[in-house]
This record gives sequence, structure tokens and C-alpha cells, in this order.
Amino acid sequence: MKKINFFITSSTFPSISVTGKSCALMCRHCEGKLLGSLIPAITCEELEKKALSFHKQGAKGMLLTGGCDKHGKVPIVNFIPAIKEIKEKTGLILIAHTGFISYEEAVALKGSGLDGIGFDMIGDMSTAREVYGLSVLEKDYIESLKAIQGSRVMLSPHICVGVHFGKLKGEFHALEMIREVKPATVIITGLMPVAGTPMAHIKPEPSDFENVITRAVKMFPETPVVLGCAHSSGKDREEIEKIALKCGVNGIASPTMGIIEIAEKEGYEINYYGACCGLLPDEKIRIRRIY
Repeated sequence: MKKINFFITSSTFPSISVTGKSCALMCRHCEGKLLGSLIPAITCEELEKKALSFHKQGAKGMLLTGGCDKHGKVPIVNFIPAIKEIKEKTGLILIAHTGFISYEEAVALKGSGLDGIGFDMIGDMSTAREVYGLSVLEKDYIESLKAIQGSRVMLSPHICVGVHFGKLKGEFHALEMIREVKPATVIITGLMPVAGTPMAHIKPEPSDFENVITRAVKMFPETPVVLGCAHSSGKDREEIEKIALKCGVNGIASPTMGIIEIAEKEGYEINYYGACCGLLPDEKIRIRRIY
């Protein structure tokens, strides 16, 4: 029987910005605006307090993310004391977006109890420069990947379709770069149009998702390939989900009602998980369908 996992976070796996609304990079597709929809916790004390509150409310975990400094790093390491406290006092699963990271930092995060790291991959350095404002080399991405793998923290690389002003540029090479390590999952996301940014009216073509997902599934036959929660908006969103289902993804995050109905009609065995899609399916995060 065909199977599909749907990842639905909402209150079960809230996203926390450890920098509040602050971001030094101000990438052209976001300009820090996406941080406004996240829950702020900019001190260890604030993060611990909110984590305990979410735990009491039945949350299964949290995603720790935030804005980057000018070097493309999210200051997750500053919150190691809080991560340790949270892991000691609760059963919450903690996943983080770190941006670029050294081996020493990854090891320290592993020691704190962090469960996993999602790492954004760019396969064309002109995209890093023109969209993210970063002067980096391909080896910087590879070194961060290897640092995370070497620390034995669960690694979930993300590739964003169309982040180069809506066009494919480097996505296939980013998949090749990921082959340098053994990720737990490979997450395919897509450019999200954000109002008020220079790329507010740009969307990648659904066919571009088909090309990237098809390549990912072929390249990583033993690794779950998942369509992440950021995958366009409006009518395109369900169309992209249909494509992902057809291409053989293992999971879809934040699915539309339409794709759930399609999967049911086509006889898929459906499992629902109340967690970040970077996590491997587990009974601890399983939920009943909530909509």
C-alpha cells in the first residue's frame, strides 16, 4: 500500500525566534518579515519559561530559529543553557535552524540535548550573494554539513526551489552537495512570496518542484524526501502538493485539505504527526487527524 506522512505543527510544535524580529542579513525574499509570525524568546530565561508553558499545554516539541548575523549564523549556541534545562525538565523535542556552524558548536549543541538541525543549502554562490547577501564559498556549506554530521545531531538539509528570484539555479547541485553526508531526511521547500519584499510577487513554477523532487527521490532512495511547510501559496500550493505526492515523497508538511482528500481517495495509508517535518516518524509525535 502507498503511504504518506502529513506533518502538522500548529500548537504541538511551535516555532520560536531567538532573535525576535531582528535579522542582520535581511535577505531579499524575506527582509526579516517572516520572523514577525514566530514566537519571540530572546533570552534563556524567556525560552525556558515558554518551553515549560508549551509543555504543560501538550506540545511535543519546538523549532528554534531566528534571524541571522551578517555571517549567516543564527545564535542558537547562546541558548545552550536553556536547551539543557528544557531537556532536563520536559520531554520536548528540540530542532534548530543554526545557519553556518562549526564542528565545536555542533558538538556543544549535541551535548545540550538538541535533537536535530535543519540546514539551508544553496548550490549556487551567486544566489547566496544576490539573495542572501553572503560572501561565502561552496566549501562553507559542505563544512557545516560535515560539522553537523560529525556531531551526531540529526541532520535535515533544506533546499528551497526558486529562491533565486523564482528561477532554478543551483538546486540540483545542492542535492549533489548533500551527498557528501548522510542526512536523516532531505527537505524540499519553495520560495514563499512575502508582502513588502523585493520578491513579493515572485513564485517558482510548480514544474520546477517536480524536477527537483524527482531528482531528490532518485538520488536519495534510502532517505525520506519531504515537501517542507514553505511551498508557495494560493492555488499553486495544492498543485505542488499533488506533484510531490505523484513524485513519491515520504511526507508533506502543513498539507492543504485538498491533498488530504486526494490521498484518502487514492487509497494511501496516511499517518499524521504533530511535529517538524525534519523529524523521522515516531509514535511519540503521532497525532490524530485534526482537520
